Amino acid sequence: MTPEHSCRRAAELLSQALDEPLSSGQRLQLRLHLFLCRSCRHVDDQFSELRSLSTGLFGEDWGEAGDDVPAPPPATGKPPA
Repeated sequence: MTPEHSCRRAAELLSQALDEPLSSGQRLQLRLHLFLCRSCRHVDDQFSELRSLSTGLFGEDWGEAGDDVPAPPPATGKPPA
């Protein structure tokens, strides 16, 4: 497996982990890759920061699978104040 292919797979797993839990095999594969690849660790750090910021802004962890996105407030027909 080429490093580029391995990094691409790691990116897929990092993205998937935002939406749903990874299997134990996938977690192991990702951890091993992150241990060896500084660039992908940096991407993982950025994802973690985004999850942290979204939790602070929205008061919930939007990085967990199964969370529902809240609906926008109903339109009143009036421009915002």
